[in-house]
Amino acid sequence: MATHPDTVSIAIKEIERFEGIELEAYLDPIGIPTICAGLTRYPKGSPVRMGDVCTPEVCKGYLEQMLAQEFVPALSKIPGWSRLGPKRQAVLLSFAWNLGAKFYGSSGFETISRVLREGAERPEAYQQMSNALGLYVKAGNQTLPGLVNRRKEEAALWNEESDGVMLFTAKQDTFLKKAPIESRFLSDQGKRLSRSGDDLAVSQMDEIPADSHAWVKFNGTNDKWVIYLPHWQAKTAKPTGVVQAKIDWKNFGAGVGQYITVGEVLQYDARRAPRIGSPEEKALIEICKQFDLIRAAWNGPLGVTSGYRPEPINRQVGGVPGSYHTKGMALDIYPIDASLDKFYQWLIQRWSGGLGDGRRKGFVHIDTRNGGCFSLRSGVKPAAVWDY
Repeated sequence: MATHPDTVSIAIKEIERFEGIELEAYLDPIGIPTICAGLTRYPKGSPVRMGDVCTPEVCKGYLEQMLAQEFVPALSKIPGWSRLGPKRQAVLLSFAWNLGAKFYGSSGFETISRVLREGAERPEAYQQMSNALGLYVKAGNQTLPGLVNRRKEEAALWNEESDGVMLFTAKQDTFLKKAPIESRFLSDQGKRLSRSGDDLAVSQMDEIPADSHAWVKFNGTNDKWVIYLPHWQAKTAKPTGVVQAKIDWKNFGAGVGQYITVGEVLQYDARRAPRIGSPEEKALIEICKQFDLIRAAWNGPLGVTSGYRPEPINRQVGGVPGSYHTKGMALDIYPIDASLDKFYQWLIQRWSGGLGDGRRKGFVHIDTRNGGCFSLRSGVKPAAVWDY
């Protein structure tokens, strides 16, 4: 993806909140005629003049038009822009609206430019963004309390999409790989042995749809490798066994159900967090309830290789358009330390939604199409069955 479809709408809300909406032209702190949400000129280039008057609808239209036509094209040239989530893209739009669309790489913006450049290679460098934003709080050589507060708010929004450094432990001897294929097909240079118990510090994970492999970047480097998810265990907090009334989608270790975490549902990608109260969030909570029922009846731990994959992230990683994963209605799961074949044969008699046979790739797909759900009694027929 280039620019997330929610980016401009989020940016508009933030800019209007920071700038306020002034329907009559006024002089800003350094004496420039300004109107609406900080406009000093209109979309066609003519300057704002004292005495100008607008309506709220016109102001919002000006803002949306200028962001889409002038600011997004300039910011999309920033390294790593396409992988930033909508909140982080919106933060940069807000910053640019305040200080100029061509700030990246310009004199006076060396620090924020460095953080963006390095973050595109090593995602953990993005953790420096809060401090970087805090440097840009002056106008006319004066520190403005309003800008200090604005940068803090922008930093908080930026950090909502922070994955942080994620720790995984090898459950058995396994390989880090340069391609999502069996290790026997890789040269010695294309794989690296990890022993059981080894820890892996990951700064970025990108799932591979319809596969039990995932691309990861190691903390502190720009190396990119493939791991086979069933061979690794995330070192996050485990669900408490109590279903929470409100899900903390910013905490990978929080529970979505009794046996499944936010990290597993989002595949350790904070950009995927659903909007609170959205149809996708409701669907995710429902399928996690079904996961809990399956887990309890199977009486053994289950792992997850794929969960919620919203658009346009789904397209970015190569997912099928319209997949039930994009609707929050699907999980790809597997039994931990048990026979996948046995689990599939057991589940196909008890699941009434969509069921995908991904055994040769290490998982079984379930989705809740047609009200699909788990049944304790055997003999239930899935709504659809297919092979991967």
